[in-house]
Amino acid sequence: MYSRRVLERSLPRWPGPSAAKKLISSLTAVLLTLFCLSAQADDPKVTVANTFIDVHTGPGRGYPVFYIIEKDEEITLEKRRTDWIKVTTRRGKSGWIHIDNLAHTQDASGQVPDIAAATQDDYLERRWEIGFATGDFDGADALSLNAGFRFTEHLTADLRLSQNTGQFSDSQILSVGLMHQPFPEWRVSPYFRLGTGQIRIEPSATLVEAEDREDNLFQTSLGTYVYLTRRFFLRLDATQHQILTSRDTNEEVIEWQIGFNVYF
Repeated sequence: MYSRRVLERSLPRWPGPSAAKKLISSLTAVLLTLFCLSAQADDPKVTVANTFIDVHTGPGRGYPVFYIIEKDEEITLEKRRTDWIKVTTRRGKSGWIHIDNLAHTQDASGQVPDIAAATQDDYLERRWEIGFATGDFDGADALSLNAGFRFTEHLTADLRLSQNTGQFSDSQILSVGLMHQPFPEWRVSPYFRLGTGQIRIEPSATLVEAEDREDNLFQTSLGTYVYLTRRFFLRLDATQHQILTSRDTNEEVIEWQIGFNVYF
């Protein structure tokens, strides 16, 4: 009982069900905006300076030329594959140009752009990550937001906020955790997470003796990051929630999620 009281005092408490839902909705909107801004920030624009450039349908000379970029036309550099770069013109034409053609372009400062190949190792230098995920929480639809800070190559501290919507009850979870990633350089990189937090459960108003309750919980997660491109990762996660109730027995809930994370 003493350890339970100490835990209750140390954990943050929900301001209320409506405030929690509004907070989740607001953070979701902000997170999606940051994803869009991050993607835009990674796509530099250049202008063709003194010649025309052939645009191929694929990353190779064996692919046919379907468009020609003329002088003074602006293009967006999206991604690189070996010696080929995918571009999009202002007219919405998307295709591939050889990297040698960048010598005939200039950036906003009037210089020839220096485009380095983006690799998975680039994200290891970044400290912050944010992401969102969706999945199943014991039959309820789950939506979560997460923010993490990588303070070593293998260890990350994170904060998770979840909203679960079910047929008989809704719930919100606020938790903090420590994640260990033993092989961060792998393209498919597993991790293990321990967390603690609080869950607020709101039974359906149609149920008899419907009463909101708040309980503390512990989390054990096993998941993996899958490198996609640039700073974007797919995240797969399975979490066991040990809910410390005031009843005779505690509750165990398994949650499955899939989502996306971006590093800054």
